Amino acid sequence: MSVSALVNKPLPTGDFKFQYISILPSDANQDACKMPVTIDWTQFVKENKTIVITGAPAAFSPTCSISHIPGYLEKKDELLKKADQIIVLTVDNPFAQQAWARQLGVTDTTKLKFASDAGAHFIKSLGLELDVGNGVFWSGRWALVVKDGIVTYAGKEENPATDVTVSSVDSVLAAL
Repeated sequence: MSVSALVNKPLPTGDFKFQYISILPSDANQDACKMPVTIDWTQFVKENKTIVITGAPAAFSPTCSISHIPGYLEKKDELLKKADQIIVLTVDNPFAQQAWARQLGVTDTTKLKFASDAGAHFIKSLGLELDVGNGVFWSGRWALVVKDGIVTYAGKEENPATDVTVSSVDSVLAAL
């Protein structure tokens, strides 16, 4: 599926489950992770809501950790003036996602969630997966803006290993 085919269409809301581990300011001295929260995708996609979703190939990977996700963290307040929720999505397990978020300096995931799409089921439904061989799929590098359940912006990097252009926070902000 071409990424342009996603625009002006409803975001798939099949039986997709995600996991994330919340981080709250009161957790600052907590060494062990909490247990993951499992959430149905339809809880994120609601009428009168705008969400930003960005897909990253892997927690702790160089491009994801150095030039992709830090932009979203630096401009989080600016994004949240126009969006209700920001979701960073990978296929990594939720414990790795939480550790990565903490390593990046995240102290509150109320409006910024690092979520796990184990098996890449949701990511594949969008055509945004990255086939790494032997039946293993990661997320590609991409970004979506979803308003009231409709995709209004979709950008997928041609070279997800190094490119951060259409998936960048600046591209998303321009689309909001």
